[in-house]
Amino acid sequence: MSDKPPTIFMSAAEASGDLHAAKLIRALRRRLPEARFVGMAGPRMAEAGCEVIADLTREASMLAGPALRLGYYLRAMRRVKQSIGDIRPDVHVPVDSPAINWHLAAAARKAGASVVYYIAPQVWAWAPWRVRKLARLTDKVACILPFEQRYLRHRGVRATYVGHPLFDELTEQASEPPDLSEAWMSGRWRIALLPGSRPGEIKAHTKALMEVADYVRRRWSGSRCTFTVASETCGEAVRKIARGRELELSVGRTREVLSESHLAIAGSGTVTLEAAWFGVPMVIFYRTSRLLRLLRRLSGRWGVPTPHFSLVNILAGHRLVPELIPWTGSISRLRGVVDDVMNDPGYLLQTRYELRSMARPLRVPPPRSASDNAAELVVRTLNRK
Repeated sequence: MSDKPPTIFMSAAEASGDLHAAKLIRALRRRLPEARFVGMAGPRMAEAGCEVIADLTREASMLAGPALRLGYYLRAMRRVKQSIGDIRPDVHVPVDSPAINWHLAAAARKAGASVVYYIAPQVWAWAPWRVRKLARLTDKVACILPFEQRYLRHRGVRATYVGHPLFDELTEQASEPPDLSEAWMSGRWRIALLPGSRPGEIKAHTKALMEVADYVRRRWSGSRCTFTVASETCGEAVRKIARGRELELSVGRTREVLSESHLAIAGSGTVTLEAAWFGVPMVIFYRTSRLLRLLRRLSGRWGVPTPHFSLVNILAGHRLVPELIPWTGSISRLRGVVDDVMNDPGYLLQTRYELRSMARPLRVPPPRSASDNAAELVVRTLNRK
């Protein structure tokens, strides 16, 4: 690395990427206090000291359809690519969001920057033929799932497992989690309802979760079913779909709700890993379009090579929890699976144990963190320039 302070170009397109990138910026600042951070950034990255060229995280959280935002995205991408060429950063750190970050990584390569991809694209799940592209566009890839390092290295990608940033700030696993046996005998269940964080997920999942919650309360009158969302915007979307129906809604307290829950009914996503950390047995589902289901049937394992879709089952290596993916919207099917799980206390207790054991390796032992490990990967890359 030269004596000149390095310029690090960051790019994140969704709220989760904005959060993880902000943590990485802070970890890098501790090592490179004179570095300049600039890029496609959200509010959390800006707070961490990143100069914002464009903010796609704001658009990603809006309820308008993608087609209505296409013009904004195209203009922003042109502006960001131009900025990469003008700034000529020393290193580009794309964070998640491969649909956008592939293009920016190519622009950074053209401008002479090294590329360290943080939160590796899940090519093992949806596009194995793109592994060669990932190898071509990157100098290093920071993986957040343990098996990704071996998978990608075997295919020519310079990958390193750094730990999962989701777990950097989680509390320790409770020695005495909520009593599943007592809930089963008394019928006083605490159930977390997790529709997702994207507008489309909330729209597709909320009504079914309300119907299942109504069923649970009729069957077990002492039960509490709590909708759990990350932001007030998501909360308003749930309330709009509820149309005045009474529901218990918790905003910004997902971890607290999960730590007190006996069961979760969750749209597939990263939140299922949080549930696993707290040892919460779960039913995972995800509504997909008819077109996607048709493509899945036509492509078979060539298109989606994994035997499971949910992260929990992929990491466990077997179907540890029920997953309804793809799910067509059948409420009776979802309700039936939930009913089966709640009536099997032995399964619930065994699943809790396996979930907690599966989640532990995802957390970097304190005081280090996934952000620290990723930051050191970036610094080593800079030192070789």
